[in-house]
Amino acid sequence: MLISAACGSATNSGKNAQPGGGGASTRAAATQAAATPDLSEAACPPGGTLRPVIASSELVTGPNRFTMGILDQHCSPIPDAKVHLKFFELAGPVQGNQAQATPRFEADATFRSPGREAGLPAVETVIRPDGTRISVASGGDDVGVYEAQVTFDKAGDWGVEVDVTGAGAGHSGAVRTPFKVLAQSTTPALGAPAPRSQNMTVKDDPQFKLIDTSAHPSADMHTETVAEAIAQHHPTLVLFATPGYCTSRLCGPELELARKLEPKYQGKADFIHIEIYKNPATKELMPAVEEWRLQSEPWFFIVDKDGNVAAKFEGPTTLEELDAALQKVAG
Repeated sequence: MLISAACGSATNSGKNAQPGGGGASTRAAATQAAATPDLSEAACPPGGTLRPVIASSELVTGPNRFTMGILDQHCSPIPDAKVHLKFFELAGPVQGNQAQATPRFEADATFRSPGREAGLPAVETVIRPDGTRISVASGGDDVGVYEAQVTFDKAGDWGVEVDVTGAGAGHSGAVRTPFKVLAQSTTPALGAPAPRSQNMTVKDDPQFKLIDTSAHPSADMHTETVAEAIAQHHPTLVLFATPGYCTSRLCGPELELARKLEPKYQGKADFIHIEIYKNPATKELMPAVEEWRLQSEPWFFIVDKDGNVAAKFEGPTTLEELDAALQKVAG
């Protein structure tokens, strides 16, 4: 989900965000320019019966978690298909569809749907910090992305051909879409030091009004700062998500997955949840969101005992992915 007031239909459209810079206002503007689409109500690009939507807000040289949604002609998500990705390096006028495409590598993609594992009701009532009650929908079984682990060896224009089979009548075929690969990551890079954030905890907000906007707020995952966890050399899972203000229907399910996984790593890894907005009414971001230079949410980061980013996951993420990453840093 794009971090902005109205972001439900934004898409990457093959134009990945450029690294931000400058002060808070500049970073906020950069945040509103990038997007992880709401795959439950994604914008419907014209033409064709298959519509690929790049879900990664940043793709960089080196290893990447490449994610994309696939929509049908009615803009409904296509889940559980067999998806094979062919990646091309592009040269020439990409927008004019005359680019020279050089085949580089291929990969199979796996459908990831956190809503299936979260076990949340389809709709829950959330009490926002101002006291208002709203109904928040959780991502259903069909809301998710196709994910593949890929590595790009250079920045520039790239393209992907998406071969879709086995998803039912009218849901098979091949379609291509371009995208950008950046030289550097906007969010903390893999292997780089994680920001030593002094995020809000239950000590700052004992009523959970700002630190947990889920339907069932609790002190869990809000008892320490990222800085404290790193100082103690604890492997840490950090989740940025705002269940009470999320338009993608992913934030609540992702927080629930973290809650489900935490008992397994009791005493082995710390779990920290950070909300997106310091002032939801004005969309003022939490300082940690700016420190980590997030352009979308939800985001998971896995930090090792040395305080470095060991893994990161944007958008729909599953227990399998998180568990595998935590096993590497916490055993």
